[in-house]
Amino acid sequence: MSKTYTHGGDIYSYYEKYGRYPVDFSSSLNPLNAPLEVTNAYVEAYKYSFAYPPHDYKELREKISEKENTAVENICVSNGAGELIRYIPVIFKPKNALITAPAFSEYKKSLLECNVHEYLLKKENNFLIENNFLDNIAFKDIVFLTNPDNPIGNLINLDFIEKTAAKCRKENSYLVLDECFIDLAENGASAVPLIKNYNNLIIIKAFTKTYSFAGLRLGYALADEKLIDMIDNMLPEWRVSMPANMCGIAALSDKSFIHSSLEYIKKEKAYLINNLKSFGFTIYGSKANYIFFYADIFNLKERLEKHNILIRDCSNYNGLSKGYYRIAVKKHDDNKKLITALKEILNG
Repeated sequence: MSKTYTHGGDIYSYYEKYGRYPVDFSSSLNPLNAPLEVTNAYVEAYKYSFAYPPHDYKELREKISEKENTAVENICVSNGAGELIRYIPVIFKPKNALITAPAFSEYKKSLLECNVHEYLLKKENNFLIENNFLDNIAFKDIVFLTNPDNPIGNLINLDFIEKTAAKCRKENSYLVLDECFIDLAENGASAVPLIKNYNNLIIIKAFTKTYSFAGLRLGYALADEKLIDMIDNMLPEWRVSMPANMCGIAALSDKSFIHSSLEYIKKEKAYLINNLKSFGFTIYGSKANYIFFYADIFNLKERLEKHNILIRDCSNYNGLSKGYYRIAVKKHDDNKKLITALKEILNG
């Protein structure tokens, strides 16, 4: 198999190379373990392995509707956010698309059948999106935005998102808004309320980052009911496994978990950023549960691997060069290991 892997979290290749698993800062998951109810649900799910999952995932969608304060009819569940990113262009068959750069590589992969126009985020403007982005929407059939963006972690205010949705509607185009990291972003505000007024807006979210169970694969889309029906009818039946279904329901039963996570992330992120700045590294964005920085050490990823630490080298993102990296905010002991390793590297 010759498929090129371009994401973080590849602990298996690391194991093949070094014979051990790393402390993985390359995958930006919640540093706190999922609530205990999730573990119990995973074990319980084995009892139902003989049967297909419920075809409509009603209970899971009801739990999501409570969290998102929207109707069950506005929700469609999926096998991770990646499934939605790949299927949405198949459903709507765009001829011209607009994405930002740098951005999550799956957007461009999902748009191979159309002309992709990239809006370059500028280092001189701290990689923030500017108002002239709206001008680029003309003659586009679909627009992908991420809030907070990946890998930088800048937040887009809701006023700008609404202007984007309105501009897209004027152009008869769809706005796909990836909010997979919004729950773990400081002062993050979801655009879900906007789906009541914009029938061209599709929001993608996932349990992967928020509840730290990437291996279970569970995501969902929120949109106007007609759009949800189109997406739901295109996606495979029983796409969400019984363990993922039951773990999702259990995760949403813990009402305090996200708040506790945000408090922990805020504290540990401050610890990491203060140390990174003391090393002379330049921090950008970083409003989510990850930190994006520039270091004038072009082989930092390889050097940290020798310390059993894996970080995300962002040089393969379009619009970035060598020296740009992203790290997750992890538990304090792991964060201390990273800072200690960096000190050793910098001190020669």
